[in-house]
Parts: sequence; C-alpha cells; structure tokens
Amino acid sequence: MRSNLCRATLVVLIAWILGGSATRAGGQAPPATPVSVSLMSFPISVAAGDYALVNQVLDLPPGSGIPLHYHSGPVVVTVVTGELTLVDEAGERIVRAGESWTEKAGDKHAIINKSAETIRVVSSALFPKGFARTTVVK
Repeated sequence: MRSNLCRATLVVLIAWILGGSATRAGGQAPPATPVSVSLMSFPISVAAGDYALVNQVLDLPPGSGIPLHYHSGPVVVTVVTGELTLVDEAGERIVRAGESWTEKAGDKHAIINKSAETIRVVSSALFPKGFARTTVVK
C-alpha cells in the first residue's frame, strides 16, 4: 500500500511539473518565440564609398513584370508568394516562393509573372550613392 501511495505521489508530482512548465507565475503561458523560416547568406565585395541599403517589397499582378534592366549595385531577391519567371543571360527559369537569386551590378535581367495570381517579392540592394538604382535596357 505504501508503494502505491509513493507511485501516486510521484505521478501527481510529475504531472504538476509537466503541467506547470507550460505556464508562468500568475498562470500565464510563456511568450511565443520567433521561428526562423529561412536564413541565407550572400557574400559581396564592394569598393569603399557611400551606399544606400534599399529594401523593397513588390507585388506583381498576373501578366505584369519588369522589362530587361540592370542595377548599379548588388541585389538579393526572394519570392515570398507565388512563382515568377526570371529571364537573364542563362535563359528563363521559374523561381518559386521561398527561393532567391542574386544579381551583380550590371547583370541584365527581367522578371515576368506568367501565373494567374499576384506574386510578392522582396529585394535588398546596396546602391552606390549618386548612381541610378535601376536602368531599363532599351
């Protein structure tokens, strides 16, 4: 009988510890913590000087795009939703949500939304101050 009482006490103690770990003092649940969904690193080399670090979120409706162009500094682009067609010197390729690509200064490229849904991309670029950020190729 004593061993049953010890077992029951141990079970209650474990349940209290496990149940109590999900709450803080005052009965509140612990705060949510951030979850890293994606982390990418893109090494770059730039000349000394002043730059503008530009971050842009862009929505492209179906059938829209950006014609052949290039930038004055390095760019990283990530597709957030949907998929787009990237056209560059290597040809055409599909870039899907969660995927990224990089562009060096002067790399000519275009993007096209050939899908039936609006897509969202986010880009980060390092542009030398005093230079055009984007130049459309005519």
